[in-house]
Amino acid sequence: MCARDDDFIRDIRHLQETMERLLSDFSRLRMPLLLSKESVWRPLTDVYETENEFNVRMEIPGMDPSDFKVTLDDHMLIISGVRRDPTPRGKKQFYEMEITLGPFEKNIEIPRDFHIASVEAGYENGFLSIRVTRGARELKAGERIIPVERGT
Repeated sequence: MCARDDDFIRDIRHLQETMERLLSDFSRLRMPLLLSKESVWRPLTDVYETENEFNVRMEIPGMDPSDFKVTLDDHMLIISGVRRDPTPRGKKQFYEMEITLGPFEKNIEIPRDFHIASVEAGYENGFLSIRVTRGARELKAGERIIPVERGT
């Protein structure tokens, strides 16, 4: 596949994720209490590259590094977890309910010119950050879990 095909596929995935987020936001506005535990949402995410790194920065406050699962499967980065409700259990009357809770998942393709063995993940001040160094890719297939460190 040429670079133009990769750009086209990336644009289509971005459009799909944007539409899913819009539909999800709309359904929450109309029926926020009907969100089931099986609903999956996508936290706001920036994906960019610099001269030397591929970076993912996800805005997701109220979590602990152990709440995340970051998996690398060949060139696909899979970020998932569950944001739990910190409010006390029992009967509550909400006046506003805008914070999304429950499971989330985000899949991000890492470009071919990045060294997938160099993946590092950290969580600080409500942001999950993942960095991949530019360089030759390994040809090793298979899945591996990336530990999320506190404060990187």
